[in-house]
Amino acid sequence: MALSRQTVAAALRCKAFRRVPTAVAAPTQRPLSASATQDSNVDELTSVSKWKSATVGKKSVLWDRMDSRQVSLLDQTMRPHLPPTYPVHPRDSKVGDIAQGTPIVAAAHLVYFPSHANEFQLSPDGYHADEAPPDPFCQRVWAGGLIEFNVANPLRVGELASQTKGIDDVSIKERSGADPLVLVKLALEMHNQNGLSVTEYRNLAYMKPVDLQRKTVRHNRQPEFSHELLPTEIMLFRYSALSWNSHRIHYDAVYARDTEHHPGLLVHGPLSCTLLLQLLQTHMPKGMTLKSFDYRAISPMYCQKQLVLNGRWIRDASGDKASEGAQRCELWATNNDGGLSMKGVATIVPLPDRQ
Repeated sequence: MALSRQTVAAALRCKAFRRVPTAVAAPTQRPLSASATQDSNVDELTSVSKWKSATVGKKSVLWDRMDSRQVSLLDQTMRPHLPPTYPVHPRDSKVGDIAQGTPIVAAAHLVYFPSHANEFQLSPDGYHADEAPPDPFCQRVWAGGLIEFNVANPLRVGELASQTKGIDDVSIKERSGADPLVLVKLALEMHNQNGLSVTEYRNLAYMKPVDLQRKTVRHNRQPEFSHELLPTEIMLFRYSALSWNSHRIHYDAVYARDTEHHPGLLVHGPLSCTLLLQLLQTHMPKGMTLKSFDYRAISPMYCQKQLVLNGRWIRDASGDKASEGAQRCELWATNNDGGLSMKGVATIVPLPDRQ
């Protein structure tokens, strides 16, 4: 069977770059057995189905110590871009790092548990190759996730912890007038010596190579609190280093522009998530702590372009927010065009007595 020009072009671009984590909204999933669009290649989807069978359910375990220097460097990277009222963490009087036993800040687990893959086991774009379906579905977008925290057993600075990670599900999303998406759901659990501390689900979408165009998603939300910042090259580079993320779109401007046709370096999806949670921490009511954050990535944010973090409390029909028990807060980020880039809902609960 002769290959079309489009198929050949897609294959060549898959070799040039793979797995691009540009933020997009998580599409509605359909079972992998659903019929593909008429212009889909049956052989390609068959390969995805075989990959699913061989991949789903397999898990890997990484161990890491919640090193005080690592979380201190994260704080040093983020704090200059945060409101001046962002809480100060207890410090070791001699070394100056965040003190042993301090609960690590929300989403700081993302800079621990580095992959053991060496440079030659990565994709040409610098990202990990073990979470992606077969070619030609080689262009990756970060679609969102859910992080759940065990408030009675947080990860703490200095302790040994494990991360269990695996592909939880793979499905196909059909699209009218376009090739299908392959949706990959990752499940992660982090345990310390006392048991489960953090559960995370990451939603990734893979597609055939295309020139992604950012769409401005308008909104009418009015924040109760907000903070404006300008992501810099140093901020993105340091976060890439701390999270052991060598994806070139975050630090190689020539690659991002000339190979993947972005206007500049992309802000990491996990970094955007972390910034929103740090905004919430700045406005956290006394005696409360984060229980969960369910979020979706909408469109990319770029280096040296205005980024605005926003939040407002979700109120009942009478217009009041909960005064006791769990409370919910809507968080969102807007890009330099004023469009939505990421949105989510955080749930906070009272701190356990022993904390």
